[in-house]
Amino acid sequence: MPVVLFDLDNTLLDREAAFARWAWGFCDANGLPDDAHAWLVTDDDDGLRPRGELFARLRSRFGLTHQVDDLVGAYRRDYPAAFSFPDDSRVAVRRLRSAGWKVGVVTNGPRFQLRKLEVTGLGDEVDAVCVSAELDSWKPDPGIFVEAARRCGTSLEGWMVGDSGAADVRGGQGVGLRTIWIHRARTWDLGGPEPDAQVADVPAAVRIILGEDDPG
Repeated sequence: MPVVLFDLDNTLLDREAAFARWAWGFCDANGLPDDAHAWLVTDDDDGLRPRGELFARLRSRFGLTHQVDDLVGAYRRDYPAAFSFPDDSRVAVRRLRSAGWKVGVVTNGPRFQLRKLEVTGLGDEVDAVCVSAELDSWKPDPGIFVEAARRCGTSLEGWMVGDSGAADVRGGQGVGLRTIWIHRARTWDLGGPEPDAQVADVPAAVRIILGEDDPG
């Protein structure tokens, strides 16, 4: 039985929107100035900046008195509530499973990632979830893909869908999967080999996987 593996942040879930939503609440709750929200979204670096470093920089710049560990702890408690699983993506994932595909999530990050699946109900919509911190295997490492297929109860044949060229596309290619890149209005700049398709969102990816649209 074939498998489709999805990245989590900015693929199945809109991390960019969720972080911006959380940041508004944080800035309001802490009485930060008008420019703090834009600074926080920029300094977040699309989630790549370590949380301890982000909050240390935030504390220094805006004179917060909270300890960094307390800020990180509050973030991990409150941030998942900013996420939602878009209805069109939920329907698309269900269509895949109804068509006989196994569906897994492979995400880099701490165990904290699992809270996002709990809050949104996404965990009930897939066959397996692999978080890198649990496995000590980070995309594009082959191990996390192999384990995801194993947890789905199938062989590693099918597709990898994600927004990272390096982690998702190169990682999927490295284990023999076809790949779809969620481009987020960006241009592919890693050179060849390119992904099999480049799309704007999960529903478009699913249409390609089900043979309804041409990969182009």
